[in-house]
Amino acid sequence: MTLTILICVHSTNEFHDMLLNKSILSLVNQTYKNFKTIIVLDECWSKTKEMIESSNYDLDLTILTRNKKEGLSYAKNFGLQYVETEWVGFLDADDLYLPTKLEQQVNYIKNNEVDFLGTHCWNINGDDDENLFPSCFNDKNNITQLEISNKIFTENILTHGSMLIKKQSIIDLGGYQNIIGMEDWDLWKRAINNGYKFYQLPERLYTYRLNTSVAR
Repeated sequence: MTLTILICVHSTNEFHDMLLNKSILSLVNQTYKNFKTIIVLDECWSKTKEMIESSNYDLDLTILTRNKKEGLSYAKNFGLQYVETEWVGFLDADDLYLPTKLEQQVNYIKNNEVDFLGTHCWNINGDDDENLFPSCFNDKNNITQLEISNKIFTENILTHGSMLIKKQSIIDLGGYQNIIGMEDWDLWKRAINNGYKFYQLPERLYTYRLNTSVAR
């Protein structure tokens, strides 16, 4: 399989750049290495690109620039135009992958038929990376297609940043709709209604950072 990780970032200061650097380093530290990375700078200040370029990350990295912020769905759809791999993953610009996240997901995909593959997540508060605590969802629930289908229309039980998705699935579904704060939930519901296959690994492999997101 071929894979690209897409990061959409709207950074306007050094604090946001610091969090982005941590996110990118969590990709560098993956045990699975065979992936490309695309970063969409969505109306960022000039120092964000300078920081990325000067860091010399050990990644197959492409930087794209949008000068007008229109919303996260627009940034994601823009970045998807440049994804040439079969699979695409997403990483929020202030979140983290645990080191074995991609390895475990790729191994599952190689042995199972699935279109959308997520994982459970940890939470951290602000920039306190040492204090991980479980998300509100039990990591033994919301695993199978049936469990996800039964709940997804009343509650967003999936973490977008944890997902690996067949790119063609997103394209066939018409991409992300401009529903602020819910573009991922909308995509899950449309995908379920159209028969796409979901699974969620019963392990916390993604770290979601609370109270640092930028309004998109």
